[in-house]
Amino acid sequence: MGGVRTALFNYLFARHNGGVFILRIDDTDPVRSKQEHLDNIKESLRWLGMNWDEGPDVGGPKAPYFQSQKLDRYAAAAEKMLAEGNAFHCYCTAEELEAKRTQAARLKVAPRYDGRCLELTQADRDAFVREGRRPAIRIRIPEGPPIVLEDMIRGRVEFPREMFDHFIIVRSDGKPVYNFVSAIDDADHGITHVIRGDDHLSNTPKHMMVASALGFSHPIYAHLPQILGLDRARLSKRHGAPGVLELREEGFLPETVLNFLALLGWSFNDKDELFSPAELIEKFDIGRVGSAPAVFDEKKLLWMNGHYIRQGGAGAIMPELLRRVREAYDTPAAAASPAVRDQAYVAAVIRLVLEGLKTTAEVVPATEFFFRDEIVWEEEARKKLSGWPGAAGIMAGVRAIIAGADPFTPGRLEELYREGAEKAGLKFKDYVHPTRFAVTGRMAGPSLFHLMEVLGRERCQKRLAAAETVVKAG
Repeated sequence: MGGVRTALFNYLFARHNGGVFILRIDDTDPVRSKQEHLDNIKESLRWLGMNWDEGPDVGGPKAPYFQSQKLDRYAAAAEKMLAEGNAFHCYCTAEELEAKRTQAARLKVAPRYDGRCLELTQADRDAFVREGRRPAIRIRIPEGPPIVLEDMIRGRVEFPREMFDHFIIVRSDGKPVYNFVSAIDDADHGITHVIRGDDHLSNTPKHMMVASALGFSHPIYAHLPQILGLDRARLSKRHGAPGVLELREEGFLPETVLNFLALLGWSFNDKDELFSPAELIEKFDIGRVGSAPAVFDEKKLLWMNGHYIRQGGAGAIMPELLRRVREAYDTPAAAASPAVRDQAYVAAVIRLVLEGLKTTAEVVPATEFFFRDEIVWEEEARKKLSGWPGAAGIMAGVRAIIAGADPFTPGRLEELYREGAEKAGLKFKDYVHPTRFAVTGRMAGPSLFHLMEVLGRERCQKRLAAAETVVKAG
């Protein structure tokens, strides 16, 4: 979720300012870089409408956009830094470095590289090679004033140089590290602005040092606030934090997700919260992104999605709702009635329940009683019906009303129900509620007379007759 929010802010900033939105794939780590991860990234961004101007599948003037395809470029950059004295070979073994970390932990100090390989002679290096040691490459950090970052969100941030040891830029196995290659890619791709999460704040001075050592200018940086759960802890999988494609499967709309993510750190003013994708691009201002953590509020996400479902209406999302209904009920295992194959009927059902949906996935449970020949009773509805005073007489009365209703429309049904209840010496609700329990098996749902019209006279009569069994059973 945080990664997509970061991508969104880059996208909005680029679009608002007439810039170029670039998708770059950091895949130098083969363990973490898998095809399914790349597919997930691309599918998520495309579903949200965040199409990139340069990157995988579309190319661009600064290709390649995969780090794994630029290893020669990184090797050349490392050799340049070595030749100019801005980097050095380090022959320390993993065991030696781990011993130093253990000692630092015992002394309760931050582990630091002690610079033992800074001034090796050629003879020292030759000896290490004969031992079979393969060197890593570390950047040489000269003494000097603090490294100053002018952040678009956090303002001026200073990093004393003594915070950093001579960090590795190329591992002993020849693989370049993230802080090294990202600085090179920023320069190669002409990056002017980098917007990313504040968990990268401590990496930024390293990128700046690499860029300076290679003679590159620095991009302008903005570090976004963390996203927290309602418990004010950093959002994580333990909060049930979903990924974008999980939200899609759960029935959230792309415009909802875009709108919701945009408000995790940014605001246009103190009152407006609903923005179309076009409005987000028009109104986005990086100056209105705060540094305080943002809170992921699932209730707000659901409220917002319900708004977009109602705003779009059945027409806009009908294909998605039809798909979900058919996948749920138009299968042999579902034991649904043939009505599920009547597209006009299914569409009428969907329009009836649309107002109450918060996600498109909710259309399945909301419409179940329309597609079952035998309804599934809610236990509370069964108890209410069986205990309703005079339920048997009410069932007989409403069945007579339904049989004679002409036309079988919501208006005519309501009129006849009111007349029938009055003649029976009952309240209107004494006819309405038992009928709802009988024809839906539920305590609540869409407008009773409208759902009866969609169900049709015959289905309603059959369910009322079946409900008499419930009444008799007590």
